[in-house]
Amino acid sequence: MMNEKSKLIITRQEQNVFYGYFHGDQPMELYCESCVKEEGSIVGNIYAARVDKVAEDIRGAFVDIFPGQKCYYPLKNNGIRPVKLSPGHEDRLYAGDIILVQVTKDPVKTKLPAAEGNISLSGKYFVLTFPDRRCGISKKISDQEERKRLSEIGEHFLKNHTSQTPFGLIARTNAVGIEKEQLEKELSLLYLRYLRLIKKAKASPGKTCLYESPPHYVVFASDLPSRELTEVVTDQQDIYKELEDYYKDSGDPELLSKLSLYDDDYPLAKLYRLKTHYENALDKQVWLKSGGSLIIEPTEAMVVIDVNTGSVTKSKKKDEDLFFRINCEAAAEIGRQLRLRNLSGIIVIDFINMRYEKHQKKLLQYLQEISGQDRVRTRVIDITALNLVEMTRQKVRKPLHEQMAKAIVT
Repeated sequence: MMNEKSKLIITRQEQNVFYGYFHGDQPMELYCESCVKEEGSIVGNIYAARVDKVAEDIRGAFVDIFPGQKCYYPLKNNGIRPVKLSPGHEDRLYAGDIILVQVTKDPVKTKLPAAEGNISLSGKYFVLTFPDRRCGISKKISDQEERKRLSEIGEHFLKNHTSQTPFGLIARTNAVGIEKEQLEKELSLLYLRYLRLIKKAKASPGKTCLYESPPHYVVFASDLPSRELTEVVTDQQDIYKELEDYYKDSGDPELLSKLSLYDDDYPLAKLYRLKTHYENALDKQVWLKSGGSLIIEPTEAMVVIDVNTGSVTKSKKKDEDLFFRINCEAAAEIGRQLRLRNLSGIIVIDFINMRYEKHQKKLLQYLQEISGQDRVRTRVIDITALNLVEMTRQKVRKPLHEQMAKAIVT
């Protein structure tokens, strides 16, 4: 799969932008984003927020990020104090304080959006953070020499760019193998964005949006593995211009060279069978090549996945090796489906029961390897006494079935 061309496909129908990350003809991630501003995502937006209420009993606070919109703010933030824009009370948070926050989760049904006090400004190769001043390297970068090189570049930049409000840097996986000059160019751009943001924040009242994150389809390509992505394709002239401007402003000539405008008479959505792919991604049943299947049921509390042998055992002898192979096939497909549907939170999987402990251990190990390929933080916990596998996947954006609640792709 890694040798196949990987593309980001973006189109628009009615009031929605449909976009997907494809390996060859197979979609790995699908999204739907409303063009109506009030219905769009606010993840990544940065606000001068006014603290409405501190709730010590739930270790959180409720803050107003703009008129009519409250946000949950956890008080336990890895020891990082929020950047206060109002005077006094540096030791703790009080109602009426103005603080700097960044939205990390969109509202989900009855739950408020969530925000945190550690601000992140993302580039393709680095993330600038403040007030967290650490210099970190992505855990997914395993080469020790490369970790050392990137750490030295980050530390050198931090040493030469001190300010009254300290900041930190995190090297992303895309930074591996990139020349120092190109990395330093992006760091300078991130630093200028940081200075402009701090200056604007100090002069702004509470409930003010200081930075509005571009639509996800615009920044999405920067988050994808640059060595895999070969092309960014859209058939919308205005979206093409939007992407072109963003790639230019972010100093990313590589992405700019991959951008193309599709102008063939045959619709882009039909060329990539988007209607079929979206319908399949909303169907609760997923067929496996072996003849087995998955039943995927998102609930209020968790996502439940059931692995069935289907027609396999009708024609083949029931044995442990067969069940193990089906479970491994299911594990690989579950990893893809979680990404494809953007399912998160607690995930419980009922694999086909296996008697041998060695098969259970191998299955868990394989599932961990599959989960490690996910760009979203995913953890395989363990097998319960009832032979159910427990997983967690970080919640960020709405799952695909909620994004598609009012949308129809044709």
